[in-house]
Amino acid sequence: MEDGTPFCKQCGAPQIRVPGIEAVESSAPGPAGITPAESAPEVPSIPSVLLSERRSPGVQWAHALPGAALGGAFSLLAAIVPYAIFGPAFLAGGVVAVILYRRHIKDRLPSAGAGAQIGAASGGFGFLFFAIPAIATLVYRPDELRQGMLDNLAQYVGRGYDPQKIQQVQDLLKSPQGLNFFVAFVLFILFLMFVVGSSIGGALYAAWARKRAQR
Repeated sequence: MEDGTPFCKQCGAPQIRVPGIEAVESSAPGPAGITPAESAPEVPSIPSVLLSERRSPGVQWAHALPGAALGGAFSLLAAIVPYAIFGPAFLAGGVVAVILYRRHIKDRLPSAGAGAQIGAASGGFGFLFFAIPAIATLVYRPDELRQGMLDNLAQYVGRGYDPQKIQQVQDLLKSPQGLNFFVAFVLFILFLMFVVGSSIGGALYAAWARKRAQR
């Protein structure tokens, strides 16, 4: 049959078009009762794919470790500033490490967790930069290290600290075992301060950078 002719050319019968058949066939359910419209998978839009890729939280350590080492060195230098050793120096080291990491990975925004990992790595580097010379001095020049600690403790007496407690610490430092214990204790406390402080700094900066990018 041809459209536009009222009768068939071969048999002369009138042509009758039944409406609705094509619509029913197009919406007929496929296998397992799924229509063609329902079976088509939802394809994410290109902007959403690019945005999720840009904000991938994974850490590329090949690019993160150099910045973490520089951040650790910065936190160690910043600790010279008065009262910076009580937190700000380590926070700044974590921030510097994440900033340097973002310069290498420009198409991604690290998450707060990734920033915390990079900051913790920078704190670990900063602790190593301090611990290695301290341990070397303890091994090769213990007398000089002991004398330096005794002189520093003597200054705390004039600052209002309890003289009896200062004397107990000085007596502890006079023995090799006491010196080793004191150095190990100080290194443990510094390790926590370096790693935890730098981790918090990296996480805070990464969260701030992501929030700023959403505006």
